[in-house]
Amino acid sequence: MPENSVAQRYAVAMIEVADELGIIEQVGRDLGGFADLVEAHDGLLKAAFSNPGFSVEERRAVLDDLLPKLEAHGTTANFLRLVNDKGRLGLAEEIAEAFGELADAKAGRIRVTVETAEPMTPQVQAEVQAALARATGKDVILRTQVVPELIAGLVARVDGKVYDSSLRTRLQSLKQALIASPLVAEA
Repeated sequence: MPENSVAQRYAVAMIEVADELGIIEQVGRDLGGFADLVEAHDGLLKAAFSNPGFSVEERRAVLDDLLPKLEAHGTTANFLRLVNDKGRLGLAEEIAEAFGELADAKAGRIRVTVETAEPMTPQVQAEVQAALARATGKDVILRTQVVPELIAGLVARVDGKVYDSSLRTRLQSLKQALIASPLVAEA
C-alpha cells in the first residue's frame, strides 16, 4: 500500500465513484496508463506536474492534451483534472497504485511477486499460482522475476509478507548457525 495518505484518500474517493458507476476496471486501466505515461521518459512529465513553477492552468493544458491520447473514460479524465486543480498530479503513480490495491481487494484478488533463480515453466507457474490461491483464498495475479542469486527455490511476496525457500537463504542460515555454535574439541 502506498505510504502517501493523500494519494490513499484520492484513491478511496475514486474507487467509491467508480464502484457506483460500475467502471472500476476501466478506471484502474486509465489511472495505470496515465501513471505509466507520467513516469516515462525519466520522469520528466512527473517533474513538470510536481513543479510549483508551472501554474495549474499550464498543467491543465498538458493534461487536456494527453487525455484524448489515453482514451480515458470521462470520469477518469474529470478525476485527473480535479487532482490537477488540487496540485496533486505529481502523485499520479501513488494514486494509481492505491486504486489498484483497492480494486484488487474489492474483486477478491491479490498480487503476488515470485522470484526464482531461473524462469518458471508455464506448468510450474500455474502450480505456484494455484497453491498461492489455495493458501490465500483469493485469485492470484502472479508477477515473476528471475533473480539468479537465489541459486534455487523461490521467494514469494504476499500481502507484505515474504516467504523465502531459496537455497541462498538456507545457506546463509546454515552459515550463521555454524558461526554461532561453540567449537567442540575432540580428545
